[in-house]
Amino acid sequence: MLTPDQFRVNDVWIAIRVNEDFLFVKEEPYDMYVLMDAASAYVFGHVLSRVVDEAPLEKDVETLFTKAWSAKCQWAKKLIVPEDSIAKDVFMSQAEKNGLAFDTVQVSELSPIVGPLKELFATGFIGNTT
Repeated sequence: MLTPDQFRVNDVWIAIRVNEDFLFVKEEPYDMYVLMDAASAYVFGHVLSRVVDEAPLEKDVETLFTKAWSAKCQWAKKLIVPEDSIAKDVFMSQAEKNGLAFDTVQVSELSPIVGPLKELFATGFIGNTT
C-alpha cells in the first residue's frame, strides 16, 4: 500500500478516476478523473470523459497538467496511474511530454491516498455512499 507519508510534496502525482458510478450530464454518462499530489492529496483539477469516448481527450489532460504546473510552478518527478485505467495511455503520454517518469500500480495500492477523496466524492457529489 502506498501512503502519503512515503512521498514528498510535488514529487509524485496521481491520475485516477474518482467516481465509481457514472455521472450523468444531460443524460450522457461521464467519468471524472483527477490529478492530485501523492503526499498532500491536493487535487490540482479534474477532467470529464464521456464514457463512450472511454479516455479523456488529450487536450483536456494537457490543460489539467498545465493547471497543475501553474499551482506549483514545477513538474512532479513521477506520475502514478492505476494499471487497469482506460485513461492510462493519455495520462502517461502527457507525463512523458513534460518529463515525468511514470509508473502503474494496482488501484488498491492507492487506496490510502485516494480513498478519502473517492468517499467524499461519493457522499458529497453523488449524494450516497458506494
